[in-house]
Order: sequence, then structure tokens, then C-alpha cells
Amino acid sequence: MNNELVERSEQQEVINNEEELAKKLYRLRKLKEEQAIEDARYQREIAESNEWYKPSKAKRTNQIENVTALIEGYYQRRYAEDSYYRYKDRNGTVGKKVSTDYIYNADELIKVLPDNLLKRSVSVKKDDLKRLFQSEKVDGRKKIITDNEGHPITEDGEIIKGVVVKEKTEVTIKTTK
Repeated sequence: MNNELVERSEQQEVINNEEELAKKLYRLRKLKEEQAIEDARYQREIAESNEWYKPSKAKRTNQIENVTALIEGYYQRRYAEDSYYRYKDRNGTVGKKVSTDYIYNADELIKVLPDNLLKRSVSVKKDDLKRLFQSEKVDGRKKIITDNEGHPITEDGEIIKGVVVKEKTEVTIKTTK
């Protein structure tokens, strides 16, 4: 409470002479000394907490990676047996996410594609191109039909050599909070 009174009186005061100025300079010096002591204490406490926190966090991160690898390994084995396998309980869920990546080779596409799919900048309208690919429903999602090398096949049966389609399956692990 005493500090609050001092702070209020300092906010309302005006320095009128050199004696008051000397007092305020002394007060400023003491405040800066207090702040330096607090800063040193803060840095010491941060260093002390980092001594135990960083090794503990590194150990825990390593353990999390190990458990995640075990879960992913188990899921991959079960997924190989049953492509619909998914696990869910009160601690979390384990499932899969399948994504399709398209790798474009612009030089080959320019040779193969009709002019209406090419822009003036000699690049490809990729969304229009994807609509040409022949697809089928597999496991509830659209899958592009490809040849053995991963090149998509159009509705007309033509193979587009400038594109390679790769499907990637990721294991998703979500824990409850």
C-alpha cells in the first residue's frame, strides 16, 4: 500500500527546484537498481527451470515419437489385412488419410494437350486437366485410373505422359484432450 501512495504522489507531482530534482534522480537510480535485481533473479530462475525442463522435454518428445511409431506400425499391419480398419476409443482415434499428388512435366504436357487447355503463358489449367482424367469410386472416394507407371488415363482412353499420379496414405493419430 505504501508503494501505491508513493506512485500516486509521483504521478501528481511537478518538480519545482533542484532539490526535488536530486530526490527524483535518486529515486530513479534506486528503481533501476531494483529492476536490475529483479531481472537477474528472473534470468536465474529461467536458467534453473531450463535445466530440468529441456532434458525432460527432449526425453518426453523421444518417448512420444517411439509410441507414435509403434501405433503407426500396428495400424499399417492391420490396414494390410483390412483396408477399412479404423480404431476409436475414449483415448483417441487412429485412422488413415489418403491424398493424391500430381507431378506435372510441363514440356511433355505441351506436346500432348489440346490448345484449349493451355494458357497464353504456356502453362496448364490444372483443374481443367484433372476433369479429363478417368476416375472411379474406391472406398468412398474418387480415384484416378492410371497405367502401370502412374500416368492418368483420360475418358477417351488416352494416356497423358506429362502427369504422374501418386497416392499417399498417412496414418492419423488423434488423442482426446
